[in-house]
Amino acid sequence: MYKRQDQRPEKFNGNSRVDKTDVDGKTLTADEILALAGRHLQEKRNLGPKTTRKSRSHATMPQPTEQEILAIKEKNIRARQKIIKKKPNLQVPEQLSTADSSLEKQPTTKESNQATLIRGSAWLSVGNMVSRVLGVVYLIPWMAMLGSYGTRANGLFNQGYTIYAIFLAIATFGIPAAISKVVAELAAKNDVYRSRQLTRQSMALGIVLGIVFGLILYFAAPALSNDNADVIPVLHSLAPAVAIFPLMSMIRGLFQGHQLMSISAMSQVVEQIARVVYMLVMAVIVLKADPDNWTGVVVQSTFAAFIGAIFSMLVLMWGWVKYRHILSRPVLHSVKHEKARTLSLVLNILKESWPFIIIGSAITLFQAVDQYSFFSIMNHFFSVSKSDLLEKFSLFSANPNKLIMIIVPFSTSIAATALPMLSGSKAALTYETIQDQLKQVLKLFSLIMLPSVLGMYAIAEPLYKMFYPIEASNQEGIYMLQYSTILALVFSLFMLLAFVLQALSEVKIVMKAFFVGIIIKIVLQIPLIRYFEGMGALMTSVIGMFISILYMLDFLQKVYGVSFSMIGKELWQMFMASALMAIVAYIIVFAMGNFIFPMDTKFSVTVTTFSAVLIGGALLIIMYLRMGLGDELLGRRMRYIPKILQPKR
Repeated sequence: MYKRQDQRPEKFNGNSRVDKTDVDGKTLTADEILALAGRHLQEKRNLGPKTTRKSRSHATMPQPTEQEILAIKEKNIRARQKIIKKKPNLQVPEQLSTADSSLEKQPTTKESNQATLIRGSAWLSVGNMVSRVLGVVYLIPWMAMLGSYGTRANGLFNQGYTIYAIFLAIATFGIPAAISKVVAELAAKNDVYRSRQLTRQSMALGIVLGIVFGLILYFAAPALSNDNADVIPVLHSLAPAVAIFPLMSMIRGLFQGHQLMSISAMSQVVEQIARVVYMLVMAVIVLKADPDNWTGVVVQSTFAAFIGAIFSMLVLMWGWVKYRHILSRPVLHSVKHEKARTLSLVLNILKESWPFIIIGSAITLFQAVDQYSFFSIMNHFFSVSKSDLLEKFSLFSANPNKLIMIIVPFSTSIAATALPMLSGSKAALTYETIQDQLKQVLKLFSLIMLPSVLGMYAIAEPLYKMFYPIEASNQEGIYMLQYSTILALVFSLFMLLAFVLQALSEVKIVMKAFFVGIIIKIVLQIPLIRYFEGMGALMTSVIGMFISILYMLDFLQKVYGVSFSMIGKELWQMFMASALMAIVAYIIVFAMGNFIFPMDTKFSVTVTTFSAVLIGGALLIIMYLRMGLGDELLGRRMRYIPKILQPKR
């Protein structure tokens, strides 16, 4: 029955099949044979023991479905990976190992594309979420310890961090994202040799850039302080973090390029835990020595970025050891390789990475415009003291920014997962796959961001009071936070589209979109701040970013035929579910604040916030499941969901 067809190793490539066999006149792969055997076994069981061999032989045996073949294929891949993991020194043909990895990195079906995107985004989203929550939760005890100095301290902290973020973007030079993109492309081409070369050279470059820009930040601090002497020691404390961060972020990019999102996410969480612990401990020590030394607290709080980076590096080193069989696959010396020049590799890295400087720091650059223009514009039109001006800056910039940045990273998580996937598809010239993945990216973005933004708007009052001191300025701060949720949505969508277009090598479009947007912001900055003060600065950011988004969406529609209209039905369902959730959350906030207890204590606002989040979140999940929006997220796991929550088929 089975006639063996020999296929020699030299004819094998990433798209070939191994062990082709003639079965009843049909050439099948090993995976197809296993799927067919499973069908035969199941049919035999169904026919029963009394059925004769003759009747069974003439019975119609249905051919295995694509899903069955895929399941067998994935099972075989996992089995081979377990063997390689347990026996890393086992000599495995390069063609076989690369074939397995290409099957992993380049999903062959729509279902696997969705699974890869969702799984990777989930890991990074969880990591970013936990990291951002930790990065905000510290505010409660931190602001409490600082007392009346809290708002000014937060404003000073934000001024230092804005400059720090710009230097990080320049120091890393976009190399981490470039590594993720290029490694994925090389994996799609099964080019292990150049991948290893590229990784080594980029990491060496990152170390040099980190040291150089760390020194520049330290010595240029007086010039960057915007005539505020308190900013100088803050920038000095951030210089060590600039020196170490590029290497750390590049290793994260390498993990992401290999779709090992869990390690990257874990390093982010550990980084924030170490950072927050150091901040709070040092705040206690500094204030105990001098209760009025709020600038000293800020300096130690910013130096915590370096402490967090050290602990993050330890996690990444552990991950490297654990996954060295993936990250550092051996190169067969029997195969001839063309050694590229070091300079050529470095130039290629820089060519790929420089746009990420703009993309990765777009939000920060918009905020930097506010930081370096708001104070001078306000001083020109109004007579405001230095301390009052710092508080106004905190109310529209520092305070809401920390809260909206809890949800903005969701988009960057989706983008970081989609980046290597789209890059691999582009390298393999699979246009249909690109279109399908773009559609899934937009759908996943809407699924997460719509409820996040509308939900934060609904619970803005208790959320703001939970993190910041309950005082007279709260109402203005709450109003700024509500408007900032719109800013969070446009920031998130801009970052997503920018990374997507970068993955597709459409760098010029991203650059044009960004520069058009920031020029519009700069032009509108003076008149809108003159008439609306801090709110005017937020308005210019929303308008500028929105114009940039329209430019990028128009390009995607014209070139790739992708737009939000492709998911029009699902988008409307997501919006309705999110809006209903937000209404319920607002009713809970209103009812608890007016009929149970007033929102004038930390306990009451905390209980109100969590009640609204839990009830609203549960309602949203139920609606998503009933609408069928959970099918793509959960896949086969939907069978474990109670039937009452499942949609009508």
